[in-house]
Amino acid sequence: MKLFVYKTLVACFLIFVLFHLTIGYTLRSYENEIKNYFSKDKINFFKDKIRIEIKDGLEKERILSKEDSILMNKFLEKISKELKNSK
Repeated sequence: MKLFVYKTLVACFLIFVLFHLTIGYTLRSYENEIKNYFSKDKINFFKDKIRIEIKDGLEKERILSKEDSILMNKFLEKISKELKNSK
């Protein structure tokens, strides 16, 4: 009976180690990527970049080209029609 318990404990330990070396490592790497992606430095960087782009856009005489403005207008009209019809 002792031999069965020892073998079971060794097998469980090996499965635990194998899990952490394979799946656990992958999960930790994804967790670190998510933490790095949403770090305060990255968020502040993107905020500053958006501010700069908005300032540059305001300095231009025309933000959208004529074709883009027509396309955007048609798209917004379609959305407003669908919203009115949904009531």
